[in-house]
Amino acid sequence: MPAPKLSLKRRLALAALAAPVLAGSGLAFAQAPAAPAPATATAAPVKVNELRDMNAIRLEGRVAELFGNRFVLEDATGRTLVETGPRGDRGDLVEVGDTVSVEGAFRGGEVHAEGISVGGGERIALERPRLDRGPGREGPGRDGPGREGPGRDGPGREGPGGPGRDGPRPPHEERAGREDRGGWWDSSSVDKNAAAEALTDAGYKDVTLQDAKRHHAEFTATDASGQRWSVKVDEDNAIAEREPYVAPLDETGAKSAVERLGYTYVGGYEAHPRHVETEAKDKSGRDVTVELNFDGTLRKERFAS
Repeated sequence: MPAPKLSLKRRLALAALAAPVLAGSGLAFAQAPAAPAPATATAAPVKVNELRDMNAIRLEGRVAELFGNRFVLEDATGRTLVETGPRGDRGDLVEVGDTVSVEGAFRGGEVHAEGISVGGGERIALERPRLDRGPGREGPGRDGPGREGPGRDGPGREGPGGPGRDGPRPPHEERAGREDRGGWWDSSSVDKNAAAEALTDAGYKDVTLQDAKRHHAEFTATDASGQRWSVKVDEDNAIAEREPYVAPLDETGAKSAVERLGYTYVGGYEAHPRHVETEAKDKSGRDVTVELNFDGTLRKERFAS
C-alpha cells in the first residue's frame, strides 16, 4: 500500500520543527573539545657503550673533564663528549666530579645536550639560537643580508650582485689562477694554505690539514698550553669551531672494539675524520659495516643490501 502523500503545508511545518534540532546538534559538535595531543615520549635512558646516532636520549654519569662548553661524561661503561651550547660558555654549568643527568641527541660522535640536571637538582634547559630565522629581509635572518650585502640576491661572495647568488663569474684568467689556490672554481673554495697560516698566526703549532670542504677546512693543531685540538677554519680564514682532538683507533684497536661489541671482525679497516669503520659479521652471520667513534663506542651499523 503506497504511503500517503503529505500536503505542501504539512511538509513545511515538519521542516520548521526539525531545523532547531539539527542546528543544536551542529553547535554541540562544533563546541566539543578537541582530543588532547598525545604526550611527548620521554628520553630513553642509555649507557655510554650503547650510544649511536639517535634522538631523545638520557645519559647519567660523572663529569670527568671540561673543555669550554663541552665536557666528558663518564659512566661504568665508558666516556663520551657532551656539548652544551651557548649556556655552557659561561663556565658555571658543571664542574669536574659533578654527577649529572643529560637529555639530548647523540650524533656526530658527541651528545648535543638539550637539558641537564646536576647532583639531582632541577633540570636546566639548554636553549639554542635559531640561526635560520631573523627579523626580515633587512635583518640577519634567513632573508636578511648575505655575506657581503643586503638581500638574497645582493652582492655575492666573489663579485657584485645580480640574479646569481655568487654574482658573475670572474674572467677565465682569474679562474685559472684560483684553481691552485682552492678558489670557488675548485671543488673546495677554502684557501687551505691561508687557513693554516691563520691558525699559526693565532698561536697554534703542528698544524695538520685533515680535510677540506667547500666552505671550511679541518685541521689538527696544538695550542700554547700543549692541548691538541680538531679545528674548523671557514672560508674567511676565521676559526669557526674547535673540539678536543681524539686520535682515531688504529686497526688493532678497532678489531678489539668490534669484538667487544659482539661482532666477528672481518677486515676492511678505514679511518675517516670523525670515525673508523670495519667489515664484520653480526651474531646471526650477517655481513655488516661497523662504524666506530674514536673512543671505541658504536656509531652506526650498515647492513649489506
